[in-house]
Amino acid sequence: MPNSLQNVNEKIFSEWLPALKEYEFAAGYCVEMYDSPDKYPKGTEDENYYAEIWILVKRK
Repeated sequence: MPNSLQNVNEKIFSEWLPALKEYEFAAGYCVEMYDSPDKYPKGTEDENYYAEIWILVKRK
């Protein structure tokens, strides 16, 4: 799980954001939401474990 989120964050800032032509990072902060590991048989290592990353963007 920790490596997955690091990989996603890296892809957001190295691939996804640069590919956006009309938007840019709005700076400030990003929000990460983690579901309770207790809901999953393998905790954060469970293949169905759920998390979200919210990135603030603004129109250029």
